[in-house]
Amino acid sequence: MSMYSTMSFENADTEETITCLHFNVYHPHAAVFQSLNLTGKLKYRAEEMIMFGRDSKVCQFPLMDKRASRMQFSIQSFRHSESTELCFEIKNTSTRTKLCVNNEILDHLNKIDLPRKCILRFGEYQFYLEKGDGEAREHFEIFIKLSLLPFCQEVNMETLTHPVAEIGIVDVPAPQCQLQTAVEVDENEII
Repeated sequence: MSMYSTMSFENADTEETITCLHFNVYHPHAAVFQSLNLTGKLKYRAEEMIMFGRDSKVCQFPLMDKRASRMQFSIQSFRHSESTELCFEIKNTSTRTKLCVNNEILDHLNKIDLPRKCILRFGEYQFYLEKGDGEAREHFEIFIKLSLLPFCQEVNMETLTHPVAEIGIVDVPAPQCQLQTAVEVDENEII
């Protein structure tokens, strides 16, 4: 290695890692994602609000589906005071559809801090989201990948084969999609 190349390497700016939101997206009709960039990471300024929805003039990630709201949900980055970590919040911007983040239901204009890993659901849409940490303060990236399989399966309560006590809880074993519902049965049915 020459003296010149060693000095240029030593004087180069230190490369920062960038926080990245990894989305795996699922819908039974994958064509709804045809306008999304599924080929690489997209970089955004930290102060940008990212929108998902049907309106391609407003939303960076348009959903090609008449059942999706014009503006379905938004993601905004922020930092807690005294912290350098880039965090994110998600807001339901749909007036028609509730947004489920893990098992928390968000009505119109409700927002919460985005967990490090979560499943977002509305209608037939499922998004598995995972945050990869980075050091950069001014930018973040989004990477979207299409999934051919759903992350959650809905369970029909009528198909359960055994009765549940009056105070029982049915625990539906779907990873990170557990729905807990109290089910009332007649005491005479318990064996």
